[in-house]
Amino acid sequence: MATQSHGQTLNQIPDIISSFLNNTDSTPIRILGDTPTTTLDSNDYFASISATVKKVDESVRNARPATQTRFLAAAIYRRHSYFVLDLNNTHYDYNTAHTDLTPVQVYVLRLSRRPRIFRFEAEDEKLAERLADMHRGHGYEPLPLFEDHHGVVQYHSPRGLLA
Repeated sequence: MATQSHGQTLNQIPDIISSFLNNTDSTPIRILGDTPTTTLDSNDYFASISATVKKVDESVRNARPATQTRFLAAAIYRRHSYFVLDLNNTHYDYNTAHTDLTPVQVYVLRLSRRPRIFRFEAEDEKLAERLADMHRGHGYEPLPLFEDHHGVVQYHSPRGLLA
């Protein structure tokens, strides 16, 4: 089976997102993007994954202009890298996000050989917990929170240590 290029995968995002949004309402949704790390630029993982998120964000805005989006976080691991993009999550509060465990419906946007988006209910609570942990660890660093797990992830001013 021939593997498509990362560029070909990215070019499919608008159709995937448009089709997905045509079948959903405006309730809060959390997109968990999953892309092979090998498709990203190892010299600048943050810029590379941010470009992917930008493509998803633009696709959302083209398909449903009134949708509110927020790029919350990205994490790079050896084989896969992930990003979190919230849609219409008007209850998100950056100042209390480190304690917010409210589950939001998670849809995985898999950006690999056969790109697709699907509901992953088992991840709703787990991802809410992971994001709260990231907010605690990163303190009040600006969004999106970013972690590269190729080395030791360091937190310079966690929220729990601030007076």
